[in-house]
Amino acid sequence: MYTEFDGFSVKKIVNGGLQNNSYIVKIGTKCIIIDPASKIVKAEVDGEGLQVMAVLLTHGHFDHIKGVSPFMQENIPVYIHKNDNSKCTGESMADWLKRFRIEPFSCSNFVNDGDILNFDGLEIKVIHTPGHSSGGVCYVIKNIVFSGDTIFLDSYGRYDFEDSSFSDLKNSIMDKLFKLDGDYVVYPGHGDSTTMDYERERNMIIWS
Repeated sequence: MYTEFDGFSVKKIVNGGLQNNSYIVKIGTKCIIIDPASKIVKAEVDGEGLQVMAVLLTHGHFDHIKGVSPFMQENIPVYIHKNDNSKCTGESMADWLKRFRIEPFSCSNFVNDGDILNFDGLEIKVIHTPGHSSGGVCYVIKNIVFSGDTIFLDSYGRYDFEDSSFSDLKNSIMDKLFKLDGDYVVYPGHGDSTTMDYERERNMIIWS
């Protein structure tokens, strides 16, 4: 089921044992995919007859990229922050790719903090939010934030990977996400959606 917003709609797909959230952002008969965590996502858009304009990755951890390959086979551009591309190529975290039988790949486009992407007239702002992963980003579409594993309902991402940093994570949330002007719907990489106003008051990062 899609949730309607101003000029676009969003569908969440929950994938596999780790309950990863993937998102289809639909604009008419076209769409953008955020974090395809399994091949279910490609089957979903094919079943709906949607034209995929791009795949956006919030970070390169294995459980968020397992469904990328079917899109790459159709030469659909894949976006990621450069600091996390090595996770996709297997230059880092190679054991995770092997364990979950993910064929290494290199993304075709790198995003940076403050970039504005434009797909069929829909603008998407990139916010670099390191901490869970050095190349973690959030994507902002109007009053929606796709937060990956940076912030969750009442909580925040783990920070025990090689390139993780709790201080970076806290800064990303407190100094970037919480300082966005106004309220936002937050769609995280795991779990239920939330709002920025709610998290500004109740997220555990405030007392951590």
